[in-house]
Amino acid sequence: MQSLRSSPSPAPITTTCPIPHPALPYSSPDASHLFAPLARDPSLAPLYPKLFFLHGVWSRFFPAMSELRRVIDSGEIGEVVSAHASFCQNDGAGACSATLETGIYCAQFIQWAMGGVAPESVEGVNFRLHENGNDEHISALLKFPDGKHGTLECSLRNPSPRQATICGTKGVIEVQFPFWCPTKFTVQGMTGLGSQTWTEKKVYEFPLPDITGEYNFVNSEGLAYEAAEANRCLRAGLTESPLFDSEECLAVMQVIADIRSRWEK
Repeated sequence: MQSLRSSPSPAPITTTCPIPHPALPYSSPDASHLFAPLARDPSLAPLYPKLFFLHGVWSRFFPAMSELRRVIDSGEIGEVVSAHASFCQNDGAGACSATLETGIYCAQFIQWAMGGVAPESVEGVNFRLHENGNDEHISALLKFPDGKHGTLECSLRNPSPRQATICGTKGVIEVQFPFWCPTKFTVQGMTGLGSQTWTEKKVYEFPLPDITGEYNFVNSEGLAYEAAEANRCLRAGLTESPLFDSEECLAVMQVIADIRSRWEK
C-alpha cells in the first residue's frame, strides 16, 4: 500500500474583512432547503452584487477535496460514472430532519463528484418518518446526464460507516470516515477480466490544522479551512467562493427540496 502524505497546511488568516460588505448572509446546512425558493426571488436580484454568499457546508474547503479533484481530473480512475455516500448516526431520531442534518453532506458530495453538474432527477426515494413528522431515515437515487447516478443514505436512527465512494471506468476512490470533513482517501485501479486486476492502493493523508481546544465533533479544526477561504474571497472583493458557488449550492438545495417533497405537503 503506497502512502502519499501531504505537507502541513498553512495556518488560516484570521484578519477582519478589509472591504465593505453591508451584509454577510450565511446558510447553514440544516436550513439550506428553505433558501431554494428565496434564491429564485427576482425582487432580491439587485441585492446580490452587494452581498457575500458562502454556504455552511465546510466539506468543500478541506485540502483532501482539492487533491480528490486533481485525481479525478487526471483520469486515473477513468470517467466517473457513479458516486455513493452514507451519513447515518443514532443520536437524534425525531429531534430534527435527517435529510437536513446529514443528508445535505451526501447530496453535495455526490454532485461534487459529478463535476458540479446538477442531477436530472431524484428517484427511488425511500423514507421513514418519526411520530412527530421529522424524517429519520432516508435513501434516494440521483440520476445524472449520460446515465450516471449517485445514491445517498442518511439517518438519525442508526449508524453507518459514514464513508463515500466514487466509481470510475478504471478504478475506485474511497473516502474514509468522516467523508464530510475528510483527511484521508484511497485510490485503486480495477481492470481486466471481472475487474479483478487491482493496482496497489494509494493512500492520501492530510493533517488537520494545529489548533488547540476542545471540540464536540470529529475534525472540527477543519472549520478553519472555510474561514480562510471566506477571508481570501473578501480580500479579493469576491461575492462568492468558486469552490462552492451559488449556482451549485442552489442545485444541491433543490435536491434536498425534491427529496423532502415526497412527504411534505
